Amino acid sequence: MNRPVGVTLIAVLEFLGAAFCLLGGLAFMLGGGFMATLISQSGGQGNAAGAGLLAGIGAALGVVFLIFGVLYVLVGWGMLKLKAWARIVTMVLMGLAILGSLFGLTTIFVHFSVIATFWLAVRVAIAGWILWYLLQPNVSAAFNPGQARAASA
Repeated sequence: MNRPVGVTLIAVLEFLGAAFCLLGGLAFMLGGGFMATLISQSGGQGNAAGAGLLAGIGAALGVVFLIFGVLYVLVGWGMLKLKAWARIVTMVLMGLAILGSLFGLTTIFVHFSVIATFWLAVRVAIAGWILWYLLQPNVSAAFNPGQARAASA
C-alpha cells in the first residue's frame, strides 16, 4: 500500500520538530555555559555557585531537548517507513501536546496574551488533526499491511 500524503506531511513536521529540538538543545547547552561564564566573571563567591547551577540547568535542559530531537527523528523515519510503532508514538506525543496545551490555558487565564492564545489554539488544532488523521481507517490500514489486505479482499 502506498504511503498516504498526510503521513508524509506528519513525518515532515516531526523532522522540523526534531530540528528545533536539536537547535534548542544546543542553545541551552551553549547559552547556559555562556551565562555561567558571565556570572562567574562578575566576581563574588555567591556568583560562582549561581554560575555552576545555571550551567548545570542549561546542560540538563540541553540533554532533554537533544533526546526529544533524536526521538522525533526516529519517529519521523518510522512514519515514512509506515512502522506501526511510529504511528502509536506519534499519537501518544500528540495526546501529550494537547494535554500540555490544556495546562497552558492556566497561563492564559493568569496573563492574557492574544499571541499566546493564538499559538495555543494552533498547537491544539495541529495535534488534534494529527490524532484524528492517524485514527482514520485507511491511514491505520496503511500501517498494518495484513489489515490492508483483509480490508481490500
